[in-house]
Amino acid sequence: MTRAVTRLEVTVSNRQRALRVSAAEVTRAAAAAARYAGGPSGRLSVVLVGDRKMRGLNRRFAHCLGTTDVLAFDLSDKGRGAREDISGEVVVNASLARVEAARRGKKSLDELLLYVVHGVLHLGGYRDGGAAERHRMRAAEAAVMKGLRLHRTVRP
Repeated sequence: MTRAVTRLEVTVSNRQRALRVSAAEVTRAAAAAARYAGGPSGRLSVVLVGDRKMRGLNRRFAHCLGTTDVLAFDLSDKGRGAREDISGEVVVNASLARVEAARRGKKSLDELLLYVVHGVLHLGGYRDGGAAERHRMRAAEAAVMKGLRLHRTVRP
């Protein structure tokens, strides 16, 4: 399903069975994160997968064993100056969202949408490698989640 939000095109592919999720909810979260990151236009693909698929993708693309919550693949034109759009693919681990939400006593959907927001913020230039970058990322996540009127789950 593809929906245009302003000049941002978001395509959601649900390839998992762990959570019931509507494409509209995912699109809304992705668009909010893109706007926050300064990319009101572009093309985003959000793919919801299970843990087994995410483990394979994490091994193939991040060269890490085990699973992860989200992978973001930037497909934008690297040659332009200012970041005016956000284009890429965000792959979200719905199984892990369900497990982590239960462990923390939070809603699974909120956790999954936090992963969507996190991935889109990565495409918008946010990083979380060092302490200062992580603090900036967490503040951005909190602002987007608050704007969506969703509970921002605590991330390590």
